[in-house]
Amino acid sequence: MAAPAAQVTPPAAVARFNNVSIYSGPGTNYPIVGTIAYGQGCTVTGRDTITGWWLVQCPTGVAGWVAYDGVNVVGDIAMVPLLIAGSQSPAAQPPLLPQPVPTNSWRASYSANKDLLGSPVLVQDVPDVNFNWGFVSPGPTVPADYFSARYERTVALAPGSYLLTLRMDDGARLFIDDQLVLDDWRVGSVREMATLRTLGGSVRLRIDYFEENGEASIAFAMTPMAALPPALPTPSAPWPSQAPDLALVQDQWRAQFFNNTDLGGRPVAAMYQPRGVYPLDMNMGWGAPAPGIGVDFWSARYEGRFYFASGNYDFFAVSDDGVRAYIDDILLINAWFDGYNDRSNRFDRAGAGWHTMRVEYYERTGNANLRVWWAFAGSKQPVTGPIPPPPTP
Repeated sequence: MAAPAAQVTPPAAVARFNNVSIYSGPGTNYPIVGTIAYGQGCTVTGRDTITGWWLVQCPTGVAGWVAYDGVNVVGDIAMVPLLIAGSQSPAAQPPLLPQPVPTNSWRASYSANKDLLGSPVLVQDVPDVNFNWGFVSPGPTVPADYFSARYERTVALAPGSYLLTLRMDDGARLFIDDQLVLDDWRVGSVREMATLRTLGGSVRLRIDYFEENGEASIAFAMTPMAALPPALPTPSAPWPSQAPDLALVQDQWRAQFFNNTDLGGRPVAAMYQPRGVYPLDMNMGWGAPAPGIGVDFWSARYEGRFYFASGNYDFFAVSDDGVRAYIDDILLINAWFDGYNDRSNRFDRAGAGWHTMRVEYYERTGNANLRVWWAFAGSKQPVTGPIPPPPTP
């Protein structure tokens, strides 16, 4: 019986320094499709007879060409097929097939514009999304300003609650299974946003990011959280049992509180809150707003029916962090941002009678406060009435 043939191991290209670029063709005039970390190896599948570049296939799934002076080739190079690829122009080079989203790292794709348009100019696998480039470019072929990036990864999670946090300068968005869950797509200095989500099983994560100019940074964290309280624990001031439909009441606020920053899921606590001199005036400071709610990373919805005399009104909102205010489902104020907000807007020709006010608020971290009021146009003095007389029997 013949002895089994010995298994032949193809040679490997081992990076001589960190982040050796992988190109789509055998030359630096081709797009970069990935990198090889120092000491890491990729299987050699061919060599260009003109340029001497190596064609490699990496364990990450990225395939492409590396310069001969960027790697050490270990193994028998006599078995490597010789190719004539260097004579081809970049346009004639067949495109690489899309690679699957990795499960043990992030696929990072960078575009030389702010809108993720066109083919990426740099593709690499990175262990974490945690970059602070300052005024420096993220990598070769990527400009230091006016660029964008997409980070993708599939993770397997044990069922539970996870705190998802983005820290960015300038704009970023987070998607879970292609559903938008965090969105702050605007120019601005360093800031954070977070949401608490119940996740489990295979989860696809995607982060979109853009940098306009100045300093650039993006970081993402996913932190498992301890078990949360039941969905609706008994609050200190529960909904009255005589309101089976949780109906709005006159001259009071119906308050609902959520253990996330986006009013997601069922409220954890609910109560009535009286109208003050400023119709809605809440100063939680560093404390929790209601039983079962944390001191940070929560949101609230306040709704009530309030009487307005006929006329024009100015509406005001001062908050830390984000706030939105509506009258009869018409958006008046939209300051859904972290940090201190001071906004106003005019609403003309309010008809005399009862109108529904709705205020949405979220607290990220630190001090929490919210003040919302309305005044007759041209004045900042809050309207405290009038309450209409009861109808004549």
